[in-house]
Amino acid sequence: MYCYQDKNKTKNRHKMRKPVNTVKIPMKSKFSLIPESAEEKKYIKSLEDLLKKKRHGDWKLVSEMIDIPTASVEKAFFRVYQKNHFETVSALEKVINNRKELIKQ
Repeated sequence: MYCYQDKNKTKNRHKMRKPVNTVKIPMKSKFSLIPESAEEKKYIKSLEDLLKKKRHGDWKLVSEMIDIPTASVEKAFFRVYQKNHFETVSALEKVINNRKELIKQ
């Protein structure tokens, strides 16, 4: 990208600076729970750690384990205190732990 400075439109061979975004917008949490106590903050942190360890296909395995659709499993994970939330979390923990054990062998 070049800019023209004089009226004769001769090219000055300097590059224009790219725009820099200086505004930092905080990312909204995916979880429906707004933590109010230290225990809830700790629980949300453990859910975020589980989410980092999750791999492609884990939601499908969890849905097969607890017999609900894959999309519902994902929504139940993010909606704390929903009907299937705690079942989903425990099943996801089992899937991740089984994968770690298989990798060790």
